[in-house]
Amino acid sequence: MVASGTSAGFALDDGQRMVAQRLAGLGAQIVEREAADHEAPDAEDADASATLAADAATAPRGLYLWGPAGRGKSWLLDAFYEALPVERKLRVHFHSFFNSLHSRIFANRGSDTVFANAVRELVGDARLLLFDEFHVHDPGHATLLTGLLRYALEHGITVVATSNYPPQGLLPNPVYHHIFEPGIDVIERELDVVELPGEVDYRRSRADSVERRGFATGSWMHAPGASTTDRPSSAEATTLELGGRSFEVTAVRGRELWATFAELFVAKTSSLEYLQWARDFDTWHVLDVPLLASVGRDPQQRFVNAVDVLVDYDVEAHFHADASFDDFVAAAAGRADAFRMVSRLHLLQR
Repeated sequence: MVASGTSAGFALDDGQRMVAQRLAGLGAQIVEREAADHEAPDAEDADASATLAADAATAPRGLYLWGPAGRGKSWLLDAFYEALPVERKLRVHFHSFFNSLHSRIFANRGSDTVFANAVRELVGDARLLLFDEFHVHDPGHATLLTGLLRYALEHGITVVATSNYPPQGLLPNPVYHHIFEPGIDVIERELDVVELPGEVDYRRSRADSVERRGFATGSWMHAPGASTTDRPSSAEATTLELGGRSFEVTAVRGRELWATFAELFVAKTSSLEYLQWARDFDTWHVLDVPLLASVGRDPQQRFVNAVDVLVDYDVEAHFHADASFDDFVAAAAGRADAFRMVSRLHLLQR
């Protein structure tokens, strides 16, 4: 049900094999459930609440997989998704899913069942929901995530999630942590919580041997000559329009976006913009990247979110920085969520 890894040029370690076996077992249960559903007689006149209860009762127990960045969680999830021979499945990524959810909630405003309608439109008839990069930092997202988990359980949808955080580590800010405690309770009670431990970050250890495409064709540039050779002049400055808002950027050259760190992350941008620009531009040049210690919490989190989006959409990205990569990484150590970003940045050429 999950590839061994040899076809991709590497062998799974012990922890990854354990997870692959867990996923294979879950996959067998999902396939068995689908077969039983196809064999069951149609029940058009069945009571809706009874049908819902039956679906919830037969849903295989989900999985919450967590561990350090770069341990192969997303790769295992993708392999599981591709290998599973069922149609009613859906893989979502945190940022794109929540932007779509906010849009559907807005479109359903005025309904008595706004949230349920929005989730139903996004999930459709899926019986398996794979949620990659499950994390919670925003109190508003915490409430929506709790609602999503409850909806899935009530509708017989098996949830498989990957995260860098144990359940109790979600929404770590002590001021807001209590808001997600109901969601944490759902995860710990209704899903199998499995840790993928290990010290090896495979993004780092395989950075030199990775097949260069998309994000991995990008670079971290610190040498002054390399970082300024093609820098656009002030005459190329332009404005991007999105959702009724205007965003100043350094230049747009065809499907290349050039913008400073300040234009992208000190300005009040969001994942909504990063997702759209990841679709609009094949290449990003992020200029004047500072040490994160010199910026506030919000610009740092925006930068982390943008790197998430760029990797997920596999966009070529070049970071023109004030410091060498090693100095940037050393200065980022211990900062909130920076470990996830640093792991992804190791895919770049330096």
